[in-house]
Amino acid sequence: MRTPLYEIHRRLGARFTDFHGWEMPLQYKGIVEEALAVRNSAGIFDISHMGRLLVSGKDAFRVLQKLTTNNLSKLYPGKVQYNLLTNERGGVKDDITIYMLSEDEFFLCVNAVNRDKVREWIGKHTPVEDISEKMVQIALQGKDSEGILSEFYDVKGLKYYHFKTFGETIVSRTGYTGEDGFEIYAPLKEGVELFEALIERAKPCGLGARDVLRIEAGYPLYGHEISEDITPFEANLDRFVDTSKDFLGKSAMLSKEVRRKLFGLEMVKGGVPREGYPVLKQGKEIGRVSSGTYSPTLKKGIALCFIDIEERKEGNEVELEVRGRRLRAVLRSYPFVKRSKI
Repeated sequence: MRTPLYEIHRRLGARFTDFHGWEMPLQYKGIVEEALAVRNSAGIFDISHMGRLLVSGKDAFRVLQKLTTNNLSKLYPGKVQYNLLTNERGGVKDDITIYMLSEDEFFLCVNAVNRDKVREWIGKHTPVEDISEKMVQIALQGKDSEGILSEFYDVKGLKYYHFKTFGETIVSRTGYTGEDGFEIYAPLKEGVELFEALIERAKPCGLGARDVLRIEAGYPLYGHEISEDITPFEANLDRFVDTSKDFLGKSAMLSKEVRRKLFGLEMVKGGVPREGYPVLKQGKEIGRVSSGTYSPTLKKGIALCFIDIEERKEGNEVELEVRGRRLRAVLRSYPFVKRSKI
């Protein structure tokens, strides 16, 4: 599958990769260069592979409130909420963002790999319209993003995790990089034209830089830090679980013993952590890397890891087993890079 922006990526000389069936740009000039552009100025991403669903009607609020862990009562028109769809075991079907368009109409952004699953799951409880193929989705990220996007939309003063609509286009102050930025959901023609204009003002970035940036920011990725078998408590997402409300899988989630929980790790000297690498303490495995990368911002290897509860301590000295070698590392809290102020 290809997004409506594919030909532009080809023209820009992108190197492509397969991402859950989507032919997506991995990088253009280089992952490090692109990641640093977002940290220092602004970068532009095609994220049209994501799923976009509309849930509306008199039962929309009740159904979504029952199927998710965060409390939708905190929402109002113009507000966005990060939320978790759960299964009966307390695991995560998907992590999503929910946009309240009105009291009975909600716009959902879901992960590409889970689009069909989420549509069918919610559709068992209330009607869902999949509008993914009608839109282009763009992420403009970095401290210069407000000034750039203000040439096209009135976004000055838009608060974090809020959105505005401009005709059929939604612009939200959200992102997946740990920097200030926006996500734009536009009809096909408008979206293609906007992307063409934005690549003249911000550096085109691929999925490689996006992954580096999200690890630096400590954001989870479905299939790595969250899954149907990992509860939000294990993924260190407690703050997005409102136990005062009833939701699917709540009792199973609360009854499951949390033995390992997500924490951060950084290399002391050399080495790049990768998924699956064991984390050792005095020769004993105390955890596993779920996502790892070289951080161009910190100029060292960093990782998100599931660590034994009793070992989750700031500054805990450990070793990482890398291809048969043991390299020094230290445990630390995340995010590794703090989001710039809005």
